[in-house]
Amino acid sequence: MIFEMSTPGYHLRTSGVRHRITPSDWSGPAVARAVHEALDIARTCSSDATTADGAPLVVGAIPFDTSTPAVLYVPERAQWRDPTATTADQTIRPTPADAPESFPPPDSPAYRRAVGQAVYEINVGHLDKVVLARRMTVEHAHPVDRDALFAHLAADNPQAFTYRVDLPGSSTFLGASPELVLRCRDGVATSVPLAGSAPRCPVTAPDHELINHRRRRQLLHSPKNLQEHSLVSRRVAEVFRAHAAEVTVPTGPGVVETPVIMHLASTITGRLHEGISPVELAYALHPTPAVCGWPTQQAAALINELESSDRGMYAGLVGWVDAEGNSEWALALRGGLVRDNGASGSTTTAFAGAGIVAGSDPDLEHAETDTKFRTFTRALSRTLAPTTI
Repeated sequence: MIFEMSTPGYHLRTSGVRHRITPSDWSGPAVARAVHEALDIARTCSSDATTADGAPLVVGAIPFDTSTPAVLYVPERAQWRDPTATTADQTIRPTPADAPESFPPPDSPAYRRAVGQAVYEINVGHLDKVVLARRMTVEHAHPVDRDALFAHLAADNPQAFTYRVDLPGSSTFLGASPELVLRCRDGVATSVPLAGSAPRCPVTAPDHELINHRRRRQLLHSPKNLQEHSLVSRRVAEVFRAHAAEVTVPTGPGVVETPVIMHLASTITGRLHEGISPVELAYALHPTPAVCGWPTQQAAALINELESSDRGMYAGLVGWVDAEGNSEWALALRGGLVRDNGASGSTTTAFAGAGIVAGSDPDLEHAETDTKFRTFTRALSRTLAPTTI
């Protein structure tokens, strides 16, 4: 099994499974205990099978539904490197902004109807926000090169958390997430929740800088997007205050951007209380209103009612934690699931979602998911046609 994560600060790749995490149950405290025990064993064992470059690790993914099993394990081998170091991957150039769409998202009347139903539930007071996702599936005559797909995602999104998690059953979840749920360094925890968004104007368009400047200002002053963001940042801050001291929360959001979309963002920090594991905090945070809604229970119930199937690892967490208490977990967004179909080739399912609040427009939310699909589908197009310039 391969686990891989590339960020502006590091590139981590692991292989093999030395020890799987199998807690007594899938609650945050139980998973944290099982991870701690596995790392203690790995740290006391004199073996080169943990990591060549530092403390033993647990890596993997936590699903959207945290009551279901996560894929977490101590790998046999792990390697850290500088993401800017010269590698064979540097022959892969970013996808041009004007590259043709090989996999345009299909129109989804069902998604528009679901958004309309969600707005009704919000207007009658059943909840404040719900995040609704849609998916698109593509059949391939041949296997998808997962190493190449990861490399294209990383090349296109150098500021993102690009991830690859091999899952049981010959499937792999890959993507390039813009959102940091939790980073822990020397006891200091950081989260950068994103909510509220607007599409970026392509760099090939005339006056793109002026247009994007205008869109940033509109995003920062949009009542709908500010409301959506406030629900997320307030919830993250509440969880931090229960698990950490010296919590700092900005008075208002800023803007972070990917090649295709811009988001409202807030950086929240705190110092973990003694005895609090990063894994326990990650479970307490997840799922945030950025991927579920608010209140959580009502939003999750509406998601189960309106979405066609289980999300699996989509909108879950992907990341790692080491024996020193350092950790990093990103939301598993802007991604897709690649599955082998034996002799018949492979199947790729891409995911995208949008936050629905009072005043959400079904057509605009549908268009937002179209934009979000592009992070994954553009890289998939280049992977399947590597000679495209």
